[in-house]
Amino acid sequence: MQAVAADGASSISINDPYVRAVPPVTKTTAAFMQVQNSSDAERAIVSASTPAAGTVELHTHEHDNGVMRMRQVPKIVLPPSETVSLEPGGLHVMLFNLQSPLAPGDEVSLTLTFDDGSSKQITAPVRHVEKMMHKGHHNMHH
Repeated sequence: MQAVAADGASSISINDPYVRAVPPVTKTTAAFMQVQNSSDAERAIVSASTPAAGTVELHTHEHDNGVMRMRQVPKIVLPPSETVSLEPGGLHVMLFNLQSPLAPGDEVSLTLTFDDGSSKQITAPVRHVEKMMHKGHHNMHH
């Protein structure tokens, strides 16, 4: 059970966070997690940050004429009393300009900022993601 904080982040729980391991030459990766909003009001993640990356953005995947494309989104909506999955092929947190290589077993500190100005810091282990996504992965464009 998590302690109740004085801000809106207390109604948000983060479960199973992780960051995708990438080859040392790769300068981008993504963070995934389950985000549960236990309040009776809609909330949203409006930004994220980490010392592990130069730039952090909120992203989703969309089908565009049969091609999967990543798109930056201004926020990730968290409906009341629901869990939102940030997962490969869907919503996720992109980490650009990695400061150093990330290997399985490393940990990344992430801060999520919500629409009410509150924030939550989490630690996400780095791990391999075997099944990156379904068909169309080779056609993904930024």
